[in-house]
Amino acid sequence: MLLLAISIAGAMSAPAVADAQSTWRPALRLDNDVYNFWQRHTRRPDEEYTNGVHVSLESHTAPWWGRQFAPGIVDCTSAGASDTCRGTVVTLGQDLYTPHLDRVPYAVERWELERPYFAWLFLSGTARVVAPRTSHAVSLSIGVTGPPAGGSLAQDIAHRIGFNERATGWETQIGFEPGIILGYRRQDLLVRRTVASDFAFDLAPELAVALGTIRTNAAVGATARFGRHLSHPWHPPSWRGRALSEWWVSAGGRAEYVARDMSLDGNLVNPTRRVERIADVYQYEFGAGLRVHGIALEYRAVTRSREYRSGPAHHTYSSMILSLTPR
Repeated sequence: MLLLAISIAGAMSAPAVADAQSTWRPALRLDNDVYNFWQRHTRRPDEEYTNGVHVSLESHTAPWWGRQFAPGIVDCTSAGASDTCRGTVVTLGQDLYTPHLDRVPYAVERWELERPYFAWLFLSGTARVVAPRTSHAVSLSIGVTGPPAGGSLAQDIAHRIGFNERATGWETQIGFEPGIILGYRRQDLLVRRTVASDFAFDLAPELAVALGTIRTNAAVGATARFGRHLSHPWHPPSWRGRALSEWWVSAGGRAEYVARDMSLDGNLVNPTRRVERIADVYQYEFGAGLRVHGIALEYRAVTRSREYRSGPAHHTYSSMILSLTPR
């Protein structure tokens, strides 16, 4: 919470720049398999990565910890359309993982082969250096697992609101442990083409690595977008003078090598719940978004391949992302 307060204070106290976007951009991302709206409500899954809530604040200036990461680079509020600049993102999040509610602990035979209940409550800070063609991001996430992460309470409240059956079995969840993840992500704008006067297409490959007690993995992938009045995917100075509205559709793919996943491997010290994890995991996604003035809403459907030997062949969840860029 200290980093969040520092980032908010730093963003709101930064000087304004003429004809520039706001120095800060709040966002809310909700992940849940109940958002698979193309499926009947009674057939939507409630398992695997079943819920995520991420509240973030992106600053186009850098507080002290962001300046330490990128000394000598100008803030994005002061940069020109062709300049390299720096910014930061602070995120408070909670991720929940569960087995299918029809196969809860003690209710079926060999329930130990189902995915364990797992909750991860975290705060992360990300320092970003972006240019028109490249984006670099280094992040540090710290948090807790087990009962202090509030998974049982969060799912119980959500199911009461949604009139779902009560989730049982959280007493078997992966236990308490402080956790940490250090991550790096690079994106390159390989293609940016104007198709017609108002339409554009872009393609951005990416490389990501993470090292930590919660998750250790490496991934490569790419995302393609097509839209009308399509904004730059990550460079705030390029947003100056953009159209009042835009829409886009997107598609992406990702291949991962997972060396550790605490939601499947259990606690680092004396694990009591674990399943046989698969190291090679693949993911694809489709999305669409709309921005009107400074309000943007995006929807994504993400499908991941089998992540452990006794798990489902694939699992799909969806994300709804709301962001605000005030002037």
